[in-house]
Amino acid sequence: MRGVRAWAVAAVLAMAMAGALPAWAGAVEMPKFGVVDMDRVADEYRQMRELNQQFQDFQRDQERQLQEKHKTRLLTEAERQEYSDLSLTAAPTDANKKRIQELEALSGTREQRLLELRQKKERTAEEEAEVTQWGGLYEKNMMEMASLQAELQASRVAKYEELSKVVAENVTNAVKSVAEEQKLALVVRKDAVLYGGTDITETVLAKLNGPGSVGANR
Repeated sequence: MRGVRAWAVAAVLAMAMAGALPAWAGAVEMPKFGVVDMDRVADEYRQMRELNQQFQDFQRDQERQLQEKHKTRLLTEAERQEYSDLSLTAAPTDANKKRIQELEALSGTREQRLLELRQKKERTAEEEAEVTQWGGLYEKNMMEMASLQAELQASRVAKYEELSKVVAENVTNAVKSVAEEQKLALVVRKDAVLYGGTDITETVLAKLNGPGSVGANR
C-alpha cells in the first residue's frame, strides 16, 4: 500500500483524459491545451500532505492494535484489558511501564510453558488442566487476531480510497477551474508532453492552497 499520493495522481490523470471538451472549444480555431506538473502538485498541495499523514497515522494505530494482540495472546480478558488501558495512557508513569512489561512477560512465560507441556509425552492431571486452559485461550486469541487483521485490512483499504478520492476530486476541480478561466480545450500531465502547452501548475496550486481553496471546507 503506497500512500494517498500515487492513487490520487493516477485518478486525476484518468479523469482529465476522459473529460469531454468544453462547450466553447468548438468555436476556437486553434484550441489551446494546458499541462500540469503532477509531481509538483503531489509535493506542494498541502491538503494532500495532511491526508497522507492522516493515512500513515491510521496505519500506525492499526499496527499498534495488532502488536498489542500479539504481545497479550496468553493473558486473560481482565489482564488484556489492563494492558490496553495502560498502553493508552497519555503520560504513563514508570509504574505503568513496569506493569506493561510484567504483563508481556507473563504472556510469554505462559506460552513457553504451554509449548513445553505439549511436547511432553506424559502429563499429570494438573498439567493436562494447564494445557486445556492455556491452549484454549491461545487458540481463542489467535482466532481473534486473524479476524482483527482482516477487519483492519478492509478498513485500511476503505480509508485509503476515501482519502484518495478527496484529493483526486479537489485536484481535478482545481484543474477544471483553471482550464475554464484560461479557455483551455484540454489539460494533460506535463510529463506526457514532449513540447508545448501552457503550464498551469502554479495557478492550480494557488487554487488548492490559497484562501477559500478547493476542498478547504471538507
